[in-house]
Amino acid sequence: MTPTTRMTGCWTSGALRRFAQARDGAIAIIFALALLPLLLAAGAAIDLGRAYMVKSRLGYAIDAAALAVGAATTTDEDELEAVMLAFFDANYPATELGVPATPVMVINDSEVSIYATAEVDTTLMSIAHVETLTVSAETLVIRETKGLEVALVLDNTGSMGTTKMNNLKDAAQIFLDILYGNEDENELLKIAVVPFAGSVNVGTNFGFLRFSFDEDDWHPDDWDGCVMARRGSRDRNDAAPINNTTRWAAYLWPNSRNNNWPPVKSFKGPNLDCPEPLLPLTTTKGTVEDKIEDMHSAGITHINVGLVWGWRVLSPGEPFTQGVAYDNEEFNKAIVLMTDGENFFSGSSFGAYRFLSQGLLGTTNSITAIRRLNSRTTEVCNAIKAEGILIYTITFQVASNTARNLMRDCATDTSKYFDSPNAATLTQTFRAIGKELSNLRIGG
Repeated sequence: MTPTTRMTGCWTSGALRRFAQARDGAIAIIFALALLPLLLAAGAAIDLGRAYMVKSRLGYAIDAAALAVGAATTTDEDELEAVMLAFFDANYPATELGVPATPVMVINDSEVSIYATAEVDTTLMSIAHVETLTVSAETLVIRETKGLEVALVLDNTGSMGTTKMNNLKDAAQIFLDILYGNEDENELLKIAVVPFAGSVNVGTNFGFLRFSFDEDDWHPDDWDGCVMARRGSRDRNDAAPINNTTRWAAYLWPNSRNNNWPPVKSFKGPNLDCPEPLLPLTTTKGTVEDKIEDMHSAGITHINVGLVWGWRVLSPGEPFTQGVAYDNEEFNKAIVLMTDGENFFSGSSFGAYRFLSQGLLGTTNSITAIRRLNSRTTEVCNAIKAEGILIYTITFQVASNTARNLMRDCATDTSKYFDSPNAATLTQTFRAIGKELSNLRIGG
């Protein structure tokens, strides 16, 4: 009997065909399973590339917007918001890929930060139910800030009374709030206060009097700090005192029939009509506020005297040395001059030029003396402007065309002259000047 041989480990041709058919189906399944992550990977690459492009454009748009805000010369938040949106929209049009939400701007003192997000619709990643990608961008710029020195030369004459003086104090507070913002002190912002009437009070520590005076001359009172005008043309410049002829004499209202002393009676005495001491340049808001609050009304009007002392507190030279050099490009200087009347000099009045009858203005005629005070005011205005100092002038409830024209001509230009017929417009005026000076610090 012939043995039968059994084949093991071998395939017949039919078996091979059947396996091949079965393997084709398995490979298709494996390929299909492998295709999904491949598609997702390719889709991610495409969609992430799109998202990166949107993020790049978004970053460019907010950078452009932030730089535009940083260079803007306004501090008004609504105006800055408009600048920001205009530059953002110009560099990120809504018709392009990725539609962002409105960018958000935050201004903190001199820092401007802008943040924005954008949604990017996906393509192949949507297969995995990732419908959108969110991208964001943020930028920060520092607004260039220049230093500013301001002298507030404020009318403290008797005509201011109580009501107008309170109006002035309220308006000046708004001015300070705008310039200082939330700060109590700023090294790049210095403000002086010069109350004026017929004279200016430099303070009792002032060491540049023309001559030593006898304290007994004021007995039983003490010298409060008011000084006379210097002689010749020296009452119209900021030249430093170097000798007895260029210093100031102490203000001393003589003991006379209309001002009997001693003893000092009521408000009378050798310091009659002497205003509150001036405040040299300071960086502290509270110090300025206290000085303004202490102001009171008394005396006649010598605008030129107040203005020249406003110049002197800004001057880098003696007697006050807090001011930077005139050619310091990092600082601007400005004077804000406010008056409620015109220059005045009568036979019974006493001020920086003593009594009219003594002829220190070269005349004993009242009308001529007032004209010479006006002329000296103009001369001081022109000298201040020649040093590059800005002058803002304000007339408050002034009926005189002469006074209004004098102040209009004194201002740096007509846009810096303000006529305020009432308390409301006085407040608006100080607000407008405060904003303009604040803009000057940021923009130039």
